[in-house]
Amino acid sequence: MSPIKTLLVIILFTCLGQTSFAQGIIKREALTSMDRGVEAMESGYYEAADQFFRDALSKMTKLPSNLAYYFGRNSYHLGKYKQAINWLNKYVELKGTTGQFNDEVREYLELANAAFKEQREAEIGRTQKQLTSQGYFDCPSDYMHCPLCNGTGVLITPGKFGAVYQTCPYSGLSGKLTCDEYNLYLRGELEKKVE
Repeated sequence: MSPIKTLLVIILFTCLGQTSFAQGIIKREALTSMDRGVEAMESGYYEAADQFFRDALSKMTKLPSNLAYYFGRNSYHLGKYKQAINWLNKYVELKGTTGQFNDEVREYLELANAAFKEQREAEIGRTQKQLTSQGYFDCPSDYMHCPLCNGTGVLITPGKFGAVYQTCPYSGLSGKLTCDEYNLYLRGELEKKVE
């Protein structure tokens, strides 16, 4: 081999070696951040753990499955239930049902799903309460379907000799309420049109 080719090969291997060395340092730093995050999480310092896990994530080229578990578990403790569900499912996606943390993942997934459902129901309840306590509902159109008759204009109740049909007392046969009427209905202030 000519001296120039030899020199080029040496330079190439030197560059590759330096790149590999630099990547090794970054990987070690990422693993150190992950370990510090685990320590912080286990000590109850969830915000600090979150920062360590994010730092580890930013330095890694591949996501280790155990980081997905740690991130998901920590997210649950931070009250970020949807994020916890996503990370824990990512762990299952990476490891299947044979991973080291499989039992813990199942437990935290159940907890996170239950908490997320409860959180969503509370948000819906707060929104409904806010809409009715502020005294109005922002209607999406000029008319709303009457909630009593579901927009049919007729109430059907069982009677001794079959169904009894009655015109809706609030919307009449139209089954519609104006936005103002709808807001009055929500507040319990709408007067009946038909007796």
